[in-house]
Amino acid sequence: MPVYRVALCEDEAVERRQIAALCRDIFAAQGVEAEIVSFSSADALRQAAEEKRAAFDLYLLDIQMEGTTGLELAQWLYGQGVRDRVIFITGNPEYALAGYEAHPLHYLLKPVSRERLEAALGRALERHGAQAILFQRGGKAVPLPMGEIRYLESRNHGVIVHLRDGEQSFAMPLAEAERLLPAGAFQRCHKSYLVNLTWVERATHAGVLLKDSSRLPMSRTFYSDFQNAIVRRLNT
Repeated sequence: MPVYRVALCEDEAVERRQIAALCRDIFAAQGVEAEIVSFSSADALRQAAEEKRAAFDLYLLDIQMEGTTGLELAQWLYGQGVRDRVIFITGNPEYALAGYEAHPLHYLLKPVSRERLEAALGRALERHGAQAILFQRGGKAVPLPMGEIRYLESRNHGVIVHLRDGEQSFAMPLAEAERLLPAGAFQRCHKSYLVNLTWVERATHAGVLLKDSSRLPMSRTFYSDFQNAIVRRLNT
């Protein structure tokens, strides 16, 4: 299953640790597998995002920080297409009103209470859920945004994950990679291919046409289940 990834940007070290600990406790109590990645500055988080080293489902941002503020970072994220994934944290109610210019999902006043944080995280999960899938390479986690994955291919005793731009390879069988994926989002069209159903343009006995014009083989063994999966996906 995808891991819910949260970026926490707070320049005060003590508050950063406290909020991160609260998030972990809340997610654990809800049975949600989550990863909290902490940043001490907005510039560090922005650099990670620009270098595509980080894909997050949710951003917890202190509005007022030295250097680039959380508000400026949120406005930049909005320009990058991040919608309804920012929760502002502020010690000054006056900043909360200014924060709405960046279209946040919610805002929290310091000191952050468990009850209010739990409600905000619950709202975020209901709105979007987890979007990053964590693969493993050399003992390190490699997060890949689910929407960027076009399909997975079994090749040379490993798996090639074909993304919107480029590909990533992992030393694991396709069946193991399949267990990392959310139920109903991917479907086999062939023993060597797993397809992200949101990328499917058309599927026939002749093959699968993706929205980027890529073509994949369709096995007769998987045809019926593949068509049924597309129908279920459309209905939900």
